Amino acid sequence: MNRWTETPDPNAADILDHTSDFRLSLAVTQQPDGADQAWWSVLIELADASIDMFETAARTFSADLLIPVAYDPADRARVFARQPVAIYARLPLIEALNKRSNGYHVVALQLGAITPAKYLDHAAVGPDLSAIAVSADTVVMAVVDDGIAIAHDLLRKDPEHSRVEHATVFEALPVAGGPCSVGRALGKAEIDEILTRSTFNALLDEDVFYRDTGVVDWRARSVSPVARQASHGTLVAGLAAGHDMQAGCDIRPVICAALPARLVEDTTGLDSLPLLYLAFHILLKQARRFQLPDGNCAPVIFNFSFGNTGGPHDGTGLFSTLFEHYFGPQGALARDQQKAWLTLPAGNINLARLHAVARGRKPTQLSLSVQPDDRTPSLVQIWMPSDPSQTHPGLVSVQVTTPAGQSGSITSKPGQSTSLVDDEGVEIARLACQYQGGATQRALMTLSLSPTAHLAGQPPLAPAGNWSLEISTANIAHDQQVHVWIRRDETLPGTRSGGRQAWFSNSDYERFDPFGLPLAVDPPLTDCPIRRSGSLSGFACGASPLVVAAFSEREARLSGYSAAGPLAARAPGSAAARSGPDLAALGDDSHLMRGVRGAGSRSGSSARMSGTSVAAPRVARYAAEQIRDWHGETADWSRWAVEHAPFHLKGGDDVSRTGAGGVRIDV
Repeated sequence: MNRWTETPDPNAADILDHTSDFRLSLAVTQQPDGADQAWWSVLIELADASIDMFETAARTFSADLLIPVAYDPADRARVFARQPVAIYARLPLIEALNKRSNGYHVVALQLGAITPAKYLDHAAVGPDLSAIAVSADTVVMAVVDDGIAIAHDLLRKDPEHSRVEHATVFEALPVAGGPCSVGRALGKAEIDEILTRSTFNALLDEDVFYRDTGVVDWRARSVSPVARQASHGTLVAGLAAGHDMQAGCDIRPVICAALPARLVEDTTGLDSLPLLYLAFHILLKQARRFQLPDGNCAPVIFNFSFGNTGGPHDGTGLFSTLFEHYFGPQGALARDQQKAWLTLPAGNINLARLHAVARGRKPTQLSLSVQPDDRTPSLVQIWMPSDPSQTHPGLVSVQVTTPAGQSGSITSKPGQSTSLVDDEGVEIARLACQYQGGATQRALMTLSLSPTAHLAGQPPLAPAGNWSLEISTANIAHDQQVHVWIRRDETLPGTRSGGRQAWFSNSDYERFDPFGLPLAVDPPLTDCPIRRSGSLSGFACGASPLVVAAFSEREARLSGYSAAGPLAARAPGSAAARSGPDLAALGDDSHLMRGVRGAGSRSGSSARMSGTSVAAPRVARYAAEQIRDWHGETADWSRWAVEHAPFHLKGGDDVSRTGAGGVRIDV
């Protein structure tokens, strides 16, 4: 019978990130023979140190470390108070880094995904960063997504010439000694050359093109979405930067980074975070290449149409820090005086029951429904109120009860942990507390659960069913709250089955109104801890990005799934980075005709997709027309955009859901 360990792990206080440690233990259990040799993407955060200083300190693990060549000598020498860096590492080094006493200047760590060695190039020499002369009215369009069909006619200016100046395909086999440490980087000259030799009788054979560029590899474990009828990245790129090939557009060059399908299949954001940092760093360098006639860098619009549920949701977490590090007032682009905006979706989880709030003198009871046949780990994050004094008083206690009735509990004092083990003593769940420093300054309690199923039937497996969480907040101030988040791990449409989403299933949650329609806002005076408010994507909590909600055109209402603010308070009396999305754009034609039409995976084809992820690139396209002449903040521009191209929304005065309001953009 499963049981909770009676004493905490004596080494728990020295663990930087318990979620990463738990995932490593799963890998060792499930792949005991190859665990030491597997390469992982890892996001580390260095404190008062350069990349060179880190590499020197970790020299004893040099065989287990790969620092991507995207970090050039200037990057490697630069020292920041806090600096996120994406690396590739093997188990011995990761275990050494994931200790507070590591001695390598690493103060935070997030584990990404196992990366097959065949996609890594240890002999890469670095990218081509030579200048590209462009006209004065040029705006660069940058897209980070999955499955981007770079040969689509909407991204070409004639049959054999692409508008894509640079594409990094992370799940393509590298060219030995090439410009990229992971995957394959393609410049415009190479793309055009492959376009030419893939054209027969004036028609492009797109299957040959994608085979020769490595975008589609039929032998791979995960086939690129470009091989399917529709792909998320192609539709998003078409909305943001697509132009009729016959128009021969020269003023919207495209740079893009295509994420691996195996990462997109996992929607938690955990696996993809290190690669996201690397993708933005690569495209940041590429964006600087475009030189206007006056010698300045051309403006650039980035679009990243992904969302997630992790982080403190106060604008300080690693997800928000990613974008502030590059796009904030003190970010890398601002230092280079290059005007750059980023559009992000608000998220689609407003109705998903993944967010809860605990407060008050009575314990908060949460029922966590964990699905059977879930082949991915599940994770619950419990964020404590801000604690800048770092006194860690342990004022909040959490008790977790399994479906079979076994209970384990800890308090919010960092270093505490308890594990659920099976009959053989193998860990299948962990409840732990750690402190998130830097700007966040909060204790974080995490409940990590093993998968409930495995294709080979191998343990360890967590039990499916209703898990109970009891959160006692009697000792915190009356105006403080504890925010609870379930990380997304569901299988997305068009990807392989595997993840099944856990959710909060309290009986007092009101899902429908008296007419049977889903309630898009929390009922007034509700006592249910499960909340729609505050559901804004964890990626979208920073101050700098343009965050876009989605509306349904026929009904002239915000789409029910479109996530909302407000953010969690950083500290009593302090102002949040934002109150919700900046504005709303088209995400659905109607409640019955979900989604909008956009580019399919092949030239001339179309597909339909919905969500805030298709609303964001519409705003990116519109923003490209204005960025050159706009001298204010992006938040000010969003209000201007709504005033100049308004779309009236019924009940659209809730700024935490709609921001400045709806904007009409014809694509």
